[in-house]
Amino acid sequence: MVRATSLMRSATSEDQVTRVELFFDLVFVFALSQLSHHLLEHLSWLGAGETFVLLLAVYKVWVYTTWSATLLDTSRREVQWMLLIVMLVTLFMNASIGSAFGAFGWLFAASYLLVQLGRGAWMLSVGLDRTTHDHFVRMLIWGCMSTPFWIAGVFFDHGPRLMFWGVAAAIDLSGHMLAHRLPGRKTEGSQVPLPGERIFERFGLFYLIALGETILSTGLAIAGNLTDPMIFLTGTISLIGSVAIWWCYFHGLEQDIQEKLASVNDQFRPGILAGNTLLILLAGLILVAVGDQLVISDPVARPDLSTVLLLFGGPALFLAGRGFFIRKVLGLRLPPDLAGITALTVLASLSFLVPAFVAAAGAVLPLIGVAVSDTLNRRRTRQRAL
Repeated sequence: MVRATSLMRSATSEDQVTRVELFFDLVFVFALSQLSHHLLEHLSWLGAGETFVLLLAVYKVWVYTTWSATLLDTSRREVQWMLLIVMLVTLFMNASIGSAFGAFGWLFAASYLLVQLGRGAWMLSVGLDRTTHDHFVRMLIWGCMSTPFWIAGVFFDHGPRLMFWGVAAAIDLSGHMLAHRLPGRKTEGSQVPLPGERIFERFGLFYLIALGETILSTGLAIAGNLTDPMIFLTGTISLIGSVAIWWCYFHGLEQDIQEKLASVNDQFRPGILAGNTLLILLAGLILVAVGDQLVISDPVARPDLSTVLLLFGGPALFLAGRGFFIRKVLGLRLPPDLAGITALTVLASLSFLVPAFVAAAGAVLPLIGVAVSDTLNRRRTRQRAL
């Protein structure tokens, strides 16, 4: 467990996110694009299940590598090489997303297991403190429990493969949600040297990259339909939706979270909760990106069920995840989130009667309402504090 020189981050280490960490994140722009395309090409419940399983694997690679880098001193060459090697393997994993339930399922599963198990084993050699070392041991045990299902799925067609990989993903997700607890062994959050402010900054930067993917997919859809006179309206609606999501996530909320973290000793549990919430938010963004592409490609057609679920399900997932996190971490109940979800439900039921671009505008309106409500609430809070 102990090495001559520990690679763990010291109290004097640089707290700012380093360039190599941001460089590492770039490979996941490609991953999110691949996931959006996979769902777009497989618009069915089966395709949605496949996309979620693949998203979970991609996210697990990112979140555990990010957590590892947050614990370690990223100015050390060994840590930088770890990030670059994971980045290389993940590039091939992400490249195989489109055919993960086809001929190249073996490449996706092999890349995923190589990163998860290989990085986990390497972390046991970097001189972790006893509590963190024990947690990574339990992470490896949970990873070994899901490994047979990842491997078994490779030898079956896409239907049974989804079943095996779904079980594997459920094991991995359960481990994450339970902080990799085992009988008689759990992690005391107050003993984990996790710099909460830094990990939340990483989550915010990654979500910003994910928002960039919605803009990228919208831009590509616009580029393919420049002859359509409706393209300016539908493109504007799509961008307004992305801006509203950005406003709801970044305007004030980050500052509230950082202030909360500064007042608590256990920053590990909020970090686990934030990780689970971020997965929901990413799923919502993928739905938004695919829904926008469908509307831009045919803005005047009446939307079908899949388009409606994408247009309104994405914002609803975002508001549900955001509201849950605010309530659990900040201890606040924000009626605007619940009101926004209610409005999305009502508008979704009416959207079958209008053209797709009108339905898209209806999906954006509740997001704008929540953003405006947040701004007014914070302004009233500041005025009362004066």
